[in-house]
Amino acid sequence: MRRILMTAVAVALASSAGTAGVPVRVVGHSNADGELLKDILQNVTYFGAAFDCPAPSVIQTSVISPSRVPRSADYRVDSDQAGYEDWKANFCGKTEDFLIAFWPDPNGGSFIKVTYPYPDGAPHGGR
Repeated sequence: MRRILMTAVAVALASSAGTAGVPVRVVGHSNADGELLKDILQNVTYFGAAFDCPAPSVIQTSVISPSRVPRSADYRVDSDQAGYEDWKANFCGKTEDFLIAFWPDPNGGSFIKVTYPYPDGAPHGGR
């Protein structure tokens, strides 16, 4: 997977991912491609109802090295090809952390796991 600078992708995501046409700015680094980014963003946006906010305004993404995720961790997915990321989403002025995992589906596409609240002891990206 290749690393993507998210600022360039933000414009495409803004029009399709937010509910009620709310633009979402995504910044940082991700190993997910454009279509997968849209799918993850849509899943994170669904949490807006829990925060009484239609959608996040800004999401800061950062990659977590899979080697930093303990094999025994409950939040680890059962794939050696999994990617892990730390997404910090600003919902109406309050930042919420999400642990994102994604891995290839042998039949095409990808599986996504969005974990909230962020698991205690889970590594964060960029550290």
